[in-house]
Amino acid sequence: MTTKTTFEDRLLAELQHEIEVRGAAVPAEAAAPRRSPFAGVLTGVLTGRRLALAAGACAMTGLVLVLVPGSPAESPAYAVERHRDGSVTLTLTKIAIGEKSQRQLAERLRAEGIHVTIDNLPFGHVCAQPRGTMPAGSVTRAFIGGPPEEGSVPVGGPTDPAFHRNWRVTLHPGDSLGIENTSRKDGKPGLNSETFYAVKGKIKTCESEYLG
Repeated sequence: MTTKTTFEDRLLAELQHEIEVRGAAVPAEAAAPRRSPFAGVLTGVLTGRRLALAAGACAMTGLVLVLVPGSPAESPAYAVERHRDGSVTLTLTKIAIGEKSQRQLAERLRAEGIHVTIDNLPFGHVCAQPRGTMPAGSVTRAFIGGPPEEGSVPVGGPTDPAFHRNWRVTLHPGDSLGIENTSRKDGKPGLNSETFYAVKGKIKTCESEYLG
């Protein structure tokens, strides 16, 4: 039996802490959000109960975290719906959308007055948080490990509706979408992870932070 603490263990502990901090802050409407040093990056594979706990934390912190084991997924990867008030609703229709679709999405949203940043980071790095205020009431979901098969439910995973495949957020002109990519640890082509999150107003410049 080993007592070595892995990166995944530290990540899970941080996400669980976010659940407690945010859960206590909502009723009081006073506590300032705590920046998670692990927000925005995932490595390794977590399943079952650990998957459920991590997903719950992601929902509380307003992030959608996506681990990509190999090549980018093919389109269609997203949908953008424009509303009469000028806002747009973005729906990610795949677990991993890939870099090409990210660039196309950025061009589409910028045409609607939405700021989009795409930050490509080395393995083990993230953009330091927070980069702005996330929209209230945003619903997110996360998968840790390889994307599940179409229509499947992770063994031992939650049945909460937040675990559906689509991720949706409504943005207004002047708001921002942050996208973070991390390279593979082995140096091979492709991404280790993709991270998406919305920010009210203009997003701050990414300051790379090494997690070790």
